[in-house]
Amino acid sequence: MVVVSPSFAGSRKKASAPVQHPPVISSVTATSITVADDKVTKTLTITQFTEINVNGRKAVVADLKPGMTVSVTLDTDPSRASRINATGK
Repeated sequence: MVVVSPSFAGSRKKASAPVQHPPVISSVTATSITVADDKVTKTLTITQFTEINVNGRKAVVADLKPGMTVSVTLDTDPSRASRINATGK
């Protein structure tokens, strides 16, 4: 007679989902922002009409710093940022 205990049965590890990191600002100029995530780095144009918020408050381009986590809404032209919401430092 053979008894199999769950502790001796083959263990199955669940495949974990890949960890995704939020996009981060990698560089900023007066007229552009470069954002990087796990797979893509993209540079977007900032115009006078781009709405910028840092830590939930209205801000200006100079308040954006490399390393901040960011969410960008694209303009009708996908090379321009319509809204930038950044958090961090």
